[in-house]
Amino acid sequence: MQRTPGARFALIGFALSLLGGCGTQQSATQAVIAAPPGVALPVSARVAVQVAPNAVNTQTVEYRGETWSYPDAQLMEQAAMNVFRQIFTDVGPLESVRAPVITVRLTPNSTLNPLMNQYYANPTATVFPGVDTYTQPIGTYTGSGTSSQMNFTNAGIASAYDAAFRQIGNAMLADSKLLARVQGK
Repeated sequence: MQRTPGARFALIGFALSLLGGCGTQQSATQAVIAAPPGVALPVSARVAVQVAPNAVNTQTVEYRGETWSYPDAQLMEQAAMNVFRQIFTDVGPLESVRAPVITVRLTPNSTLNPLMNQYYANPTATVFPGVDTYTQPIGTYTGSGTSSQMNFTNAGIASAYDAAFRQIGNAMLADSKLLARVQGK
C-alpha cells in the first residue's frame, strides 16, 4: 500500500502529538486532601511514621543493558510525611515523635515501565494505636499513584508515591473511627 505525502505528514503529526504527552511533566491526577464536614485540617494529633522493618530499601531496574537503582523506602517515607503533615499537626519518624496517638507503618510497592516512562506506586499504610506496632492494627489503607517522567528519575517515583498517599490520607480522613481515636473522642 502506497501512502501519499499528505498521509505521511498526518501520520508523523499524529505520532508527534502522542509523544508530546511523554515529556517531563508529572501526572495531573493528584488528589486533593479533603476533610469531612466539621473537621478542620490539620487535625491536632501526634503521628509517628515508620517504614516496615522488612521493606526493601533500594529497588533496581534493568532495561536494555542499563541498570538504575532508587531509594524506594526513602522516597515513600518522604512522600508519606509530606502528605500526613497536611493532615496532622505533629508528624515525624517513630523515633522522634513522643507519645504518638497512632503509628503508621509504611510498606512500599513501586515499579516503572521504562519504555513508556511511567512510574507506579501502590503502598500500604497500617495504623497502630500509640507506639505499639505489635498489637492489632486499627486500620489498613492502600493507595495507587502514577507519574510520567523522562529517563529514570527519583522524581517519578516520588510523584507516584505522593499521589498514592493522597488517596491514603483521604481514606484515613473518611474513616470516622480512626478520626475519633486520633482526636481523643
